[in-house]
Amino acid sequence: MKKLLLRCDFSPGDIVMLTAAVRDLHFCYPGQFLTDVRTSCPDIWDNNPHISPLREEDSEVQSLDCTYPLIDRCNETPYHCLHGFIEFLNEKLGLSIKPTAFKGDIHLNEQEKAWYSQVHELTGHDTPFWIVAAGGKYDVTIKWWETSRYQEVLDYFRGKIQFVQVGSSGHHHPKLQGAIDLRGRTTLRELIRLVYHAQGVLCPVTGLMHLAAAVETKNSSINRPCVVVAGAREPAHWEAYPEHQFIHTNGILSCGSNGGCWKDRVLPLRDGNERDNPERLCTNVVGELPRCMDMITSVEVVRRIELYFSGGKIDYLSSKQRIAARRGVIKTHRDAFDQESLNLHNAGMACDRFLNQIVSYPDRFSGRGIVICAGGVRYFTNAWVCIHMLRLRGCKLPIQVWHLGEKEMDPEMANLLLPLGVKCIDAYKMRERFPARILNGWELKAYAMLHSPFEEVLFLDADNVPIVNPEFLFDTPQYRETGAIFWPDYDQGKNEKKQTIWKSCGLRQPQEPEFETGQMVVDKKRCWVALSLCMWFNENSDFYYNYIYGDKETFHLAFRKAGKSYALVPKPVYSLQGTMCQHDFKGRRIFQHRNSDKWDLFLWNQCIKGFRFERECLGFLANLRKVWDGRSGATNKAMLKALRPARRKHKNLSMEAVMISFEESKRCRRQSLQNLDATDWARGVVHVQIEKSRDNHNCEQRLADCAYLALKESLRRNADYILLLEDAVEFNLHIRHNLEQWSFLKSGLIAVAGLCNPGVRELACDIQNNARIVDSDRHFESAAFLFSREAVVHLVTHWKEVNGTWHNKIAYLASEFKKRILFHVPSLVQRIVREPAQGRVLKPAVDFDFNWKA
Repeated sequence: MKKLLLRCDFSPGDIVMLTAAVRDLHFCYPGQFLTDVRTSCPDIWDNNPHISPLREEDSEVQSLDCTYPLIDRCNETPYHCLHGFIEFLNEKLGLSIKPTAFKGDIHLNEQEKAWYSQVHELTGHDTPFWIVAAGGKYDVTIKWWETSRYQEVLDYFRGKIQFVQVGSSGHHHPKLQGAIDLRGRTTLRELIRLVYHAQGVLCPVTGLMHLAAAVETKNSSINRPCVVVAGAREPAHWEAYPEHQFIHTNGILSCGSNGGCWKDRVLPLRDGNERDNPERLCTNVVGELPRCMDMITSVEVVRRIELYFSGGKIDYLSSKQRIAARRGVIKTHRDAFDQESLNLHNAGMACDRFLNQIVSYPDRFSGRGIVICAGGVRYFTNAWVCIHMLRLRGCKLPIQVWHLGEKEMDPEMANLLLPLGVKCIDAYKMRERFPARILNGWELKAYAMLHSPFEEVLFLDADNVPIVNPEFLFDTPQYRETGAIFWPDYDQGKNEKKQTIWKSCGLRQPQEPEFETGQMVVDKKRCWVALSLCMWFNENSDFYYNYIYGDKETFHLAFRKAGKSYALVPKPVYSLQGTMCQHDFKGRRIFQHRNSDKWDLFLWNQCIKGFRFERECLGFLANLRKVWDGRSGATNKAMLKALRPARRKHKNLSMEAVMISFEESKRCRRQSLQNLDATDWARGVVHVQIEKSRDNHNCEQRLADCAYLALKESLRRNADYILLLEDAVEFNLHIRHNLEQWSFLKSGLIAVAGLCNPGVRELACDIQNNARIVDSDRHFESAAFLFSREAVVHLVTHWKEVNGTWHNKIAYLASEFKKRILFHVPSLVQRIVREPAQGRVLKPAVDFDFNWKA
């Protein structure tokens, strides 16, 4: 027997055609072939009796990459697509295969047939239903029919037919009202089983149409009804099945007079696909439909569906079935399909659609004001300095500080700002009135600007330090002319990802700097459309942030897309250490944006040469420490309240150290061990876990494996706490003394603690007890972690269940503890390698002190 391996990466509908060719091969040449397949959708081949597992490396196996060139002649020859792969096999193998059935070859086993359908599971009743696919893939949008027309069909049959809407994630399938919503909820095999139970199918020319013919019906004597909204892209004889109502317009229009036009899209999607080329776009368009599809009315589709019922082939729902069907609609009413992330295929179209739907400017705003986003202890600390500088420089504008819920801003913090003329706004509460799909840190900037009560807004990042009264910006000629002022970012240069997203918006990336949004001035009345579009970009940050860094270019994109003018300050950024200095239109410095070196409540900021008003800023920080302890949020306050520094002498806590290192890092390792020996840590009491594989291409995996072995080894010792170290570090001279005196350690409140802080974002601070409190839901890293023995047991037990770097594993598993993650202040461990090493970017600690002693 000849061994034949067939390969094909075409779409599911094409693979159904290949199943027919394999069936017909074995029917026409019984016992002469063993066949196996490698295709894009293996589920289609389940239970297929013609498939025999073959090994690709078997020298007797003949491998064929299957295509069907016949499609190029389908306008001139009287063949169905079922003939395509058959002709290919005949030519390649010198055979005379002939079709044996007018359908594909899909097989269900008896168990699959016996299962309840997904609809039965939802309704609790064997409810008849029709499947509807009211959309399609983005590669060939010319096959889509108008959603409103599908809805008219469903509305007409409401109470008579129960439709079940299907569609794959990432494709275009707008929600239909009154349907049981299974969009994104079925695998291909589950869809096949759903088709088996379906009374009928309504769809465009798509894979579902082929399944409607190929999948057997529960009553084998009846062919499954199927109504296909086809238009004139393909010749009818190439796609239609005898038992289907194939609604086509071939031969009616001049553009399709010679068969199918085979165009791909009505409008370009700007996704970089060659189907956007002009020669592949339909030019006979009505609204958003090709004319050949526009000519097909919902009335005609209703008539075709009714034919199956009036002919007596099937029956409408009974009253009992109608009630059960309603349960299925209710149960699937809330579907996450419409909340899925955009993709490169649909983003441009969705952007255009949203732009056309933006409502006119609402008259609920007035006056001028400043908006700052400043939730959490770090940004509250920075906002405190920013606001004091504004008032010091004579700014009298009202100020709003926006935050994300009580976790970021408690009443004590808000009350501290009241005397400064500041009102705090909870964006989560505002979201109840003005919904936003995604609302996190960067997204909050556009949201706060859009929904603040001011008509004219000066937005400032919390870590910005204004060194003049910025009110004059509203009176500059540039602002009066355009209604918007933006400032330049560093020259980022052009790259393919950014150009892709500009192209998606139908724009060319402009020959000017990107925006740096640490400060913006906007007249909302004149810029309403652009600002609304900017908010939409940020609501869809799960897509757009993959191509641009945060919110910055969303403003740039929005103003360009909306065609709204703006003024861009011509003077480039002037850099100080950790600080971006921005200027007015006369070139004078007016803002000092501490984007890297943010103000620290613990006063660990280094002196920055050239930074103006530094002494005043440090004075504001010192004053904040007098009135506030950094203990923000009810959860954190409860934890800190539970802290009881021991008055009696506690038992001595035992601590053991383990170090992870690469075999090739001998020099760093030796230096780090010498550094540890120079401290008050017990000399030589450290276990070194060495990773020896020398796989430079998988550095992070090596570290993760090494950390796991080190933690596992540490459990052999009966220490209360384990100190896990990297191999290129130096230490605080009094590290053991400082840990033994740390109140959190003595009180048993530590599960996981970082001793090297490379800049984690803290939830709260405890100045008195030298700790930063970190949200365990956030990613954090450190060159040194202190673990309780209980934590180590948990880490070792579940280590291999989590993917990612060793820091990611620790962060994820640590989140399962009820205790907060703590970082000691100051850092007691510091990295000594400043440059990227072995593929790792190593960040130094922001607050390391070699001589600090508790």
